[in-house]
Amino acid sequence: LQKLWDAQPKKFSKEDQDAGVDDASKRIFVDLDRSRGQLTEYRDYVTPMQRLLELEPVTFVPSRYRIADLIPKMAMGDHNSVYELQNYVVGLSDAGLVVNADGSLDESGSFSRRNYFQLLQGASVRNNVQPGMANRPIDMIATRLPASLVRSQILDKDISDDVIWISTANGKQALLLSKLGPSGQVSLRYVPISNLTEDADGHVKFDLIDLEPGLPLRFFEDPALAVPSNDVKGWLTGWHTDVEWLRALHQTKYSNGLIGLHEELARHSVERTTPDAPGISADESLLRRFVRRQRYLVEADLLVVANDHWNFDVRGFNPGGNHGSFFRISTHSEFMIAGGRNTNLPVGVAITEPYDSLSYVPTLLALTGELRDDSRPLPILWEKGFRQFPGRVVKELLPDSSDKEKITTNGASPSP
Repeated sequence: LQKLWDAQPKKFSKEDQDAGVDDASKRIFVDLDRSRGQLTEYRDYVTPMQRLLELEPVTFVPSRYRIADLIPKMAMGDHNSVYELQNYVVGLSDAGLVVNADGSLDESGSFSRRNYFQLLQGASVRNNVQPGMANRPIDMIATRLPASLVRSQILDKDISDDVIWISTANGKQALLLSKLGPSGQVSLRYVPISNLTEDADGHVKFDLIDLEPGLPLRFFEDPALAVPSNDVKGWLTGWHTDVEWLRALHQTKYSNGLIGLHEELARHSVERTTPDAPGISADESLLRRFVRRQRYLVEADLLVVANDHWNFDVRGFNPGGNHGSFFRISTHSEFMIAGGRNTNLPVGVAITEPYDSLSYVPTLLALTGELRDDSRPLPILWEKGFRQFPGRVVKELLPDSSDKEKITTNGASPSP
């Protein structure tokens, strides 16, 4: 990168700037600057780790070291497993360190442990400060599981690597499975379960249960659910694309929460962190593995979702709005767009098809002619690093749209 940057011109004519030639040079510098920062940070990480690995029990004197000398600052380590979260060590037990007959440490008797799921879901307040509020701030907790831990207990084997486990305070739980179709379209399946646990050896157990009221996201009993009335259970436990789920659930209490949980917790392929992409060098592959590892290490173990009327902020549980929830009242928004006659936008209409915020950017690019039909940007944007957008284009806004049946006239006057 340094050689590539050194070879770049440092001044550009107005014609080059208008053509975007300087942008390519800027991107090279940004990559170089990022790599320099990563190298510095990695050296800061490796030095104390090397000291830690070189320690010998017989010569170790704790008073000679500061914690930062042996443990890198801001180093989080690997993610906690479900077992570790259900048996989280919070300190020594009342008996202190306990030794087995063979002289080894008795880990079960030496440490005090807490189940984070029970601890968080059991949080409550003694008085409700306003009508309509539950006394429990936390609605549900979600975390990601490797699919390898659950495949043996479910019928679906051909699923993506990430499974989302959702649990609530009433003991009701669910698994959210996903898979990709031939065209890259994501499909999701909701599997009701109970009693999920993981043992110290990494074996996960749970009970499959029937669809019933009170399960996470509570769409089974929601009157606004839009699925065939003659087979509600069959539809809700089957495979459907994210768009089909959005159409079925967007008017329910939790709106697109099912899709949102997958978007938030599942790992999605990103070109800049794909180490086995064709045509890249061994060094580039190694660097991408490093960047991907960095991303993975800053992911949270748990997603804690707020209950209705609770607002999670830096001060703790604060009753008020709905920040930190998937409720429709908190996530529903309107997309309004207007333009002059030359834009060919439809006039005075309302679109009944549900979309989410991922549709905003690709729709604007499509309206300005910078996006192909398959949601891939034109070459000028592709060269700048843009790739296929995950959101759908609001095709009802396009001049040649065939989705006119999803448009209703509202009597508005033309825009100036």
